[in-house]
Amino acid sequence: MAIVRGITNHVFCTVMKKRGANALRHLDEVSRRAVSASEETLLKILKDNADTEYGKKYDFAGISSIDEYRKKVPFSNYDDYAPYIERMINNDEEDLITSYPVRHYALSSGSVGVPKHIPVTQATLDNYAIYGASILFGVMDEYFRNTTGKSYKDGFCLNTIEAPPMVTENGIPKGPISGTCMRVFADHLLSFMTSPAELVFPTESMDSKYLKLRFALANRKVTCMTSAFMTSLVDLMTWLESNWEEMCDDIEKGVIGESVMISPELRRKFESMFEPDPKRADELREEFKKGFDEIVIRIWPDFQWLGAIGTGGFSQYTQKMRKYTGRNVPYSFLNYAASESLMAVARRTGEDGFVLLPDGGFYEFIPADADDDETTLTIDQLEEGKDYEIVVTNLSGFYRYRIKDVVRVKGFYNESPMVSFLYRKNQMISIAGEKTNEEALRWTIERFQDETGLLITDYSVYADTDSKPGRYVLLMEPDKEIDESKLQEYRDVAEKLLGQANPSFGQKIMNGTLGKTKLCITQQETYMLYRDVMIMKGVSQNQLKPVRAIDTPMKEKFFFNLIETETE
Repeated sequence: MAIVRGITNHVFCTVMKKRGANALRHLDEVSRRAVSASEETLLKILKDNADTEYGKKYDFAGISSIDEYRKKVPFSNYDDYAPYIERMINNDEEDLITSYPVRHYALSSGSVGVPKHIPVTQATLDNYAIYGASILFGVMDEYFRNTTGKSYKDGFCLNTIEAPPMVTENGIPKGPISGTCMRVFADHLLSFMTSPAELVFPTESMDSKYLKLRFALANRKVTCMTSAFMTSLVDLMTWLESNWEEMCDDIEKGVIGESVMISPELRRKFESMFEPDPKRADELREEFKKGFDEIVIRIWPDFQWLGAIGTGGFSQYTQKMRKYTGRNVPYSFLNYAASESLMAVARRTGEDGFVLLPDGGFYEFIPADADDDETTLTIDQLEEGKDYEIVVTNLSGFYRYRIKDVVRVKGFYNESPMVSFLYRKNQMISIAGEKTNEEALRWTIERFQDETGLLITDYSVYADTDSKPGRYVLLMEPDKEIDESKLQEYRDVAEKLLGQANPSFGQKIMNGTLGKTKLCITQQETYMLYRDVMIMKGVSQNQLKPVRAIDTPMKEKFFFNLIETETE
């Protein structure tokens, strides 16, 4: 992607709108022939990688159809590739699992011990350039043209993505894929983003929430926000609610507060970019004093749109973010992706169904309720409303890879299925064979909010096997203090709803196989604090997903030390 140095904000916005329109046209075209494009993608992958060590092992050269591929190549998981990846990193060996140049290694999120290094080839990065970045601008441009007759306004973007520079032993970048994708923009980030490169690609510890807001609040022309996950945007606004007075004082004086953690060198550089701005400080104070409902569109009157993954497990944060932006700001939920593949993309604003990318990899599907999990379906065999485990053959050397994601087919866009993520098969809670998954837990919380009138900022579940019989412990963080006299009532509502979401759970509660559920209310901002701690430990905020299952001693110690009140 060629970049012109020193471009203006208007030129940048114009270029990205054009690239976005091209990305939409490409998606529309390939989705119209998704079935044939899917097979073409597979056969190209096999042809290009026939001479790799893995390709020779499974006779890629002798495969000419999907059926032959399924017969000759077994399912795989990360352990099947780990020895090859170790050789790739330690010995610079090539043509082991892929013939495509490896430009990056994605570090899997939430791993225990040594993180997995997922190869990312140039082909995958090219796919991200189209579907992970450009298409967002096309979606928003199309939305505004359809609703207002003209495109959205030029302006600057408050972006929370961070990509600390990291490399493998042989010097290849690693970490979040967004880092390598965005690094091409490093020299002119300020043409579009409020944050300078030192905040996007940090090489030292600093108070990043303060600094991102310090740059953004001083800029009256913020028109959009982007983030990998909605959690980061909510965390930023939550922090601002508690610290706006200090921020306004610093904007008035044109300084960075003395208590802000930042190196002297970077402090001097950043402060040279500010001037005292009493007028802006007074504008902000006036709005903050009115409260934080719709604060985004009050402090940035030209604010237009927001892009962040906010469906599924992030839906609670989308509700919270609506408090800050109001309900009329269009949101794009970006895409459905994992470290292994960018699998589907949001074609329109507000949709929680993502269009599967037939040229982004080859995908097979195992019906979620199938007794035989060896038989797979292709995209032309899927049914709307049905749930499937997705099996990935990507552009970076993974073949028939079971990532354990279960998706639901929401419908079709041309020939491409539209899918939404439901849960991961290996992240179930099960004490007595009841197998409660993330979808059941999410449904429970959604209905709990409807019945109680409480807004739950975040929530988790813990399998208490020390109790006899074993029981579930539900942890909830409401957005405000609760009436403790209603705690038992809340517990009963939650247990009833969980029994409806998972009848096996309800039956085991009734017959005493499972003990009565315990409800714990955490202190305010517990989950935000957890994310801050993980970031301090070196986990990328771009890969911090909600903690639905408290399944490690570290999580158990952290969350149970921050319980505000609980049932017996």
